[in-house]
Amino acid sequence: MKTKGFWARLVSDWPAKVLSVAAALLIFFFYRLNRLDERYLSVPLQVTSNDEYVPASQYPRSVRLALKGESNDLFRIQESDIAASVDLSGVKAVGLARAVVSIEKKAGALGIDPLQISPEPAEITVTMERRSSRVVPVTPAFRGYLEPGYNLKAFDISPGEVEIVGPESAISRLSDMTTEPIELTGKMSDFAVKARIVHSNALIQVSGSDVVQFRGTVAKSVAAKSFVAMPIQVEGLQADLVLEAPLPTARINVKSASADVHAISLPPQAVAVDFSGIHKPGSYTLPIVVVLPESLTLESLEPASVTVRILSRLGGVQ
Repeated sequence: MKTKGFWARLVSDWPAKVLSVAAALLIFFFYRLNRLDERYLSVPLQVTSNDEYVPASQYPRSVRLALKGESNDLFRIQESDIAASVDLSGVKAVGLARAVVSIEKKAGALGIDPLQISPEPAEITVTMERRSSRVVPVTPAFRGYLEPGYNLKAFDISPGEVEIVGPESAISRLSDMTTEPIELTGKMSDFAVKARIVHSNALIQVSGSDVVQFRGTVAKSVAAKSFVAMPIQVEGLQADLVLEAPLPTARINVKSASADVHAISLPPQAVAVDFSGIHKPGSYTLPIVVVLPESLTLESLEPASVTVRILSRLGGVQ
C-alpha cells in the first residue's frame, strides 16, 4: 500500500511537475550560459569556387569569431584550431551569389563543450563572373637609389612572363604584373634577388609560382657635358704671317665617370690650332687640337678641322 501511495503521489499533478523540472533545467542552462566567458578571434576566410565561375567583387578575407565557453577552454584555442569557409562551387551562372560562412572545429577546438562559435559576417554576397586567363609580362618595381656614380645598366627577370587567372573583366584590363619593390640602396655591383609578384586586386592570381628571379647589372655612371662656342686659339703662327679671318668657335662634347662633371670648366687654351708648320702664305686645312683634364674623355668635336687663308703681313698671299 505504501508503494502504491508513493507512485500515486509521484504522478499526481504531473503536468505541473514536468513544467517545474523543465523550468529548473532552463534556469540551470541559462545560469550556466551566463557563467560562460567570451573571446574573439579573426581567422582567414577560405572561398571555394569552380573551374568556370569565380568571384568578381571583393569579399571579406577574414571573419571575426565570437567564442563562448569556459574560460580555461577558450584561451587554449588558437586561430589554427577553427576554419571558416564559403562554398561557391555550385554557382553556374554570372551574377550575384550568396553563401553562408561555415565553421569547422579542428585540433585544439575539438571536444570542448560547451563552445559556441558565431561568425561575423555570417554570410557573404559576391558578384560571379566567368574565369579567364592571360599571359602578361612581369615588370620590376624599385625602391631606393644606387650609390652615387652608379646606375642600373641592364636587368633580367626570369620568368619574364606569367599566366594570370581571375574574373574576366579584371583580366581584360591588366597589361602586366609587377614585383614587390626591389631594393637598390647601396648597390655598387651586379646583384641577384628573388621577388614576389604582387597586385592590388586580390581576385587575380598567378598560375604557378608567384616568385621571379631578378638579376641587375650595375655600372659606373658616365656623365656627359657639352661646351659650346669655345674659342679656338691660334698657336705657333709666325710673326710675319696673319690669318685672313678669325677662327670659328668649336663645340665639344665630353664624358666622365665623375659625378661632378657638370662642375668642370675648360681653360681657354683647351682648344687650339697649331700653325707652327706653316712658313708661307696660302690656304691650309688644319686639325683642331683639344687638350682635356685626365678625368674627361672627348666624345665629339665640331668642327674637327678648319680651312684658313694665311696672308703675309707685308703684302697678302704671295
